[in-house]
Amino acid sequence: SMRSKMSVRVVLLALFVALFWVSALGQSTLPPNPNEAMGADKSAPNSKSVFDGSSPAEEMHVRRAIRLAEKDHLENLDRAREAAKISAELKTTFITAKVLSPADRKKLDKLEKLMRRIRSEAGGSDSEVTLDQVPKDLESALTRIADVSDQVRKEVEKTPRQVISACVIERANQLLEVIQYARRFSQ
Repeated sequence: SMRSKMSVRVVLLALFVALFWVSALGQSTLPPNPNEAMGADKSAPNSKSVFDGSSPAEEMHVRRAIRLAEKDHLENLDRAREAAKISAELKTTFITAKVLSPADRKKLDKLEKLMRRIRSEAGGSDSEVTLDQVPKDLESALTRIADVSDQVRKEVEKTPRQVISACVIERANQLLEVIQYARRFSQ
């Protein structure tokens, strides 16, 4: 049931993006993939610039939008890598000390914020997740956090910036739920 709700949301979001894209194409002379067009060989005699017939202002606007999207994607990659690093540190520290220090709890808070941002950048929002296996103690919660966080990192790294990833959203939601269990166990 949860997967079907998420699937419906992803399909609706994809339809909205597709409709927006088709609408935008109808208003401009841009090809479907601006990245390919900008990489066209300008020295070829028969190649046309993607911006032929458009104003310099439109060209600057499109180039700026592409740069901003690339910047946002790189920032999300950095968030995913930082989340994986923090998760691994929390697991290692707990295995050694058998307790979460106040500094570790702050790391858990930061991890939660990073995951919420990653999920948001992937096109997701708050949703109820029912874990297949509920962690039984803090160590199992932290191990799961480290594992899922690393999976999120890998998914974000391999997902192109133009793609909405249901897998990233689902894993981020799982991770956020496991973080809540870790908080309960650490009190």
